[in-house]
Amino acid sequence: MNHDEAVRLLESGVERNVVAGLISIGLNESDRIWAQQTCLKYFASSNESVVTSAITALGHIARRHGELDKDIAFAALEEVKTRFPSLEGVIADTLDDIEAFT
Repeated sequence: MNHDEAVRLLESGVERNVVAGLISIGLNESDRIWAQQTCLKYFASSNESVVTSAITALGHIARRHGELDKDIAFAALEEVKTRFPSLEGVIADTLDDIEAFT
C-alpha cells in the first residue's frame, strides 16, 4: 500500500487498521525518517498489538533502508520493554535486525 493509504489506516484509530498501516510503513515507505518517527510515535500506545506492529515495522525499516537513528531507537525499545515485558522476544528480533542491517 502507498503512503497515503497507510496514513489513512493510521488515522482511522481502528486497531487492525493501525496494525496494517504500521506494517505497510515498515515494508513500503520510502521516507525512512518519517517512517521511523511514525513507528516511534506508536510505541507510546497502550495497545500491545499496535506496539508490537510498530516494533516489527522498525526492524523492517532498518533492513530495507540500512540506516536508522539507533540511539533513539534503542532508548525507545528499552522503554517499551519496561511497559510490555511480554514483548521482549519481538524487541530482541528488532534489535537483531538493527544490528545486522545498519
